[in-house]
Amino acid sequence: MKVILLRDVAKIGRRYEIVTVPDGFALNKLIPKGDAQAATSDNLKRVINLREKNQADKTSALLSLKKIAAEINQEPLVIAVQANAQGNLFKGVHIDDVVAAAAKRGISIPKEYLVIENHLKSVGQHEVSLKIQGEVFTFTINVIAK
Repeated sequence: MKVILLRDVAKIGRRYEIVTVPDGFALNKLIPKGDAQAATSDNLKRVINLREKNQADKTSALLSLKKIAAEINQEPLVIAVQANAQGNLFKGVHIDDVVAAAAKRGISIPKEYLVIENHLKSVGQHEVSLKIQGEVFTFTINVIAK
């Protein structure tokens, strides 16, 4: 039976793919759980539209993140945290802190794309990345002591 996957299913396929599976598996497991639907002509048209919309959304998100990274690279984000005399932070800088610092400057960073490679536990400049669709945009944040 041909079905359209509505979610990624392990060892079967990815979202919006059209796959052929045994009838019993489709009728007893995939369709009742909402993981798939029958590959009728109406459903195929709807899924093609959803696939195109999904791709357009990813493309616009990619352009948006590229713009955000370029804007932050012009003037790095400054995050003020408590630190000791040696420059070690009492509390590490996390993704939420970076998002909050960007929001103070009027920049909206979606936190699901933000990646901090190393734990930020010292004062100074650090590299942070935005990752989407295999693309990586890095920018600098400046951690200072209060």
